[in-house]
Amino acid sequence: MKIKDTVVVFPDIHFPNHDKKAFACALNVIREVKPSGFLCLGDFADGESVSHWQWSKKKRPPTEYQLPMINKEIELVNKGLDEIDAVLEEVGCKNKIMVQGNHELWFDNFVIENPYLDHLMSYKAFKIKEREYDWYPYGKIFKVLGSKLYAYHGGHYGGINHTRTHALQYGCNIIYGHTHDCQKATVQHIDGAHMAFSLGCLTDMTKDYLKGRPTNWSHNVGIVDIFTNGNFNLVAVDIVNGHTSFCGKVISA
Repeated sequence: MKIKDTVVVFPDIHFPNHDKKAFACALNVIREVKPSGFLCLGDFADGESVSHWQWSKKKRPPTEYQLPMINKEIELVNKGLDEIDAVLEEVGCKNKIMVQGNHELWFDNFVIENPYLDHLMSYKAFKIKEREYDWYPYGKIFKVLGSKLYAYHGGHYGGINHTRTHALQYGCNIIYGHTHDCQKATVQHIDGAHMAFSLGCLTDMTKDYLKGRPTNWSHNVGIVDIFTNGNFNLVAVDIVNGHTSFCGKVISA
């Protein structure tokens, strides 16, 4: 048996509110692994400028007031995606997969309210076609490069044991992000064991998204070796203060 593909997986970056050390370390993981595939699990954009939550306690201003903030955020997100694409080109990675998260969906929802701003749809604003990514819309579940591993952004099931619920409900091997929580569960089905994996994030964990609530968030990337028979080996790599290791070698920001 041989390894057919190796895929590096980035969860929830939240540009421009990403953790710069964790992100730089993650880029160096790509340089070290030199994968044939790259998978971004969504929420690569924070979407703060189009978030409906920011107007929950105050009156929403006119659209023309919001546009400069939205355009600036789109510029910064694209700058971050440019950094990823440059490293993928550097290592010769051709199979690029981008998942739409709920935060990218906020851009689409903004366009639904303002149809004349169609160019702000996330697929267009972040140049997904030009970047040559395979794009999967929010909630879509798909196979990763023909393997026995499925993926989507996450969010269909929550709670403390969300990976176990995914494994029970879907009856397949699946990886997702969204929770910012690194977790794994295995469930035995009649056709064998199925595993669900949740990766952490690459976001700035000092940013108060949850109004001071303690979290179990962690910085992670995933490395998936896919064998010729479709089986796979998935390793969740922890990044702490911009440092990690792989195959006995320290990788830093």
